[in-house]
Amino acid sequence: MTEEVAASRGKKIAGNVLRVAVTVAIVVAIVLAVRSQWSEVRDTILSLGIWSLLGSSLLVFLGMGAAVRAWQHALGALEYPIPAFDAARCYLVGQLGKYLPGSVWAFVLQTELVRRAGVTRAAGFVAVLVTVGLSTTSALVVGLLGLPALFDVSTIAAVAVIVLVPIALICAYPPILTRLVNLALKLLRRAPLQSPLATRKIALSLGWCAASWVLYGTHLWILASSSAGFRIGGLVECIGALALGMCAGVLVVVVPSGIGVREAVVVAALSPYMDAGVALGLALASRLVFTLCEVLAGAIAAASGSRALRNMLVHSDSRVPAAPSRPSPN
Repeated sequence: MTEEVAASRGKKIAGNVLRVAVTVAIVVAIVLAVRSQWSEVRDTILSLGIWSLLGSSLLVFLGMGAAVRAWQHALGALEYPIPAFDAARCYLVGQLGKYLPGSVWAFVLQTELVRRAGVTRAAGFVAVLVTVGLSTTSALVVGLLGLPALFDVSTIAAVAVIVLVPIALICAYPPILTRLVNLALKLLRRAPLQSPLATRKIALSLGWCAASWVLYGTHLWILASSSAGFRIGGLVECIGALALGMCAGVLVVVVPSGIGVREAVVVAALSPYMDAGVALGLALASRLVFTLCEVLAGAIAAASGSRALRNMLVHSDSRVPAAPSRPSPN
C-alpha cells in the first residue's frame, strides 16, 4: 500500500512539474513573440487610430468566441456536451500552445484540458480533429473571396484552393466525416465512434467556424481602413485573404503560429489599396493584435479556474459544486 501511495505521489509531482514547465515555455515564447513583433510594427501601431485598434480587437475577441462555439458543438456532435464556460477555458488556454514551435501543441493542450472537464482523452482528440477539419473547410470556402490576392502570391496555390473546396465540403458531410474519423482512430489503434457524428451539431460547428473567419477578416479591414479608407471591395478581399492566410499558417506546423505564411497572403490582398511596405506593416500589426487578444483571453480563461470566480460569473448549470462538508468529530 505504501508503494502505491508513493507511486501516486510521484506521478502527481511529475505532472505538476510538467505543467509548470509547459507554462513557463509558453510564457517565454509569448514574451519573445510580442517583443519581436513590437519592434517590427511600433511605427505602424502608433500611426493607427485608437478606435481602429479597439474596434479591430473587439472583432478578434468576437471571432474567438465564435471559434469556441464551433469547438463546443464539435464536442456535442460526439455526445460530449460541455457548458460554454468549460469549452471557452479549454479552447482559449489551449490556443496559447500554438506559440510553441509546431502548431500541434495547441491541439495537445486542448485535448488534455478538455479531459479535466469530464471528456475522455480519445473524445477530446477526435473533437480536435473534427474542429480542425471543419475550420479548414470553412476557411477554404470563405477564402474564395480572397482568390485574386492568392493568385498574386501563387497561381498553383489558388488553383489548389479551387480544387480543394468541393473535396473539403464532401469530407465535412457527417456520414463521410464519421468514416474518416473512424479511419483515423483505427490508425491510432483507438476504438471507433459508438455512434455517427450528429448532423445538426456538425452544421452548427461549420457555421460558427465560418463566422469566426468573417469576424477576423473584418478586423483586418478596420486596420487597413485607417490607411486606405473604407472600401467594401477591400472588406471582401480582407475576409478571404485572412481566412486563407491563417488556414495556411495552421497547416504549416514548422513555425510558431504560421509566422510569415499569413503575412504573404495578407500583403497581396492589401497591395492594390496601398504601398507594399504599408501593407506589410498592417499585416504584422494584425498579428500583434491577435497575439495580445489571445494572451488576454487565455489568461482570463486560466484565471477562471477559480471556483469562486466561476460561480460568480456563470449560469447555475455551469457552476462547480462546493465540496461536501465533513462531519465534525464527536
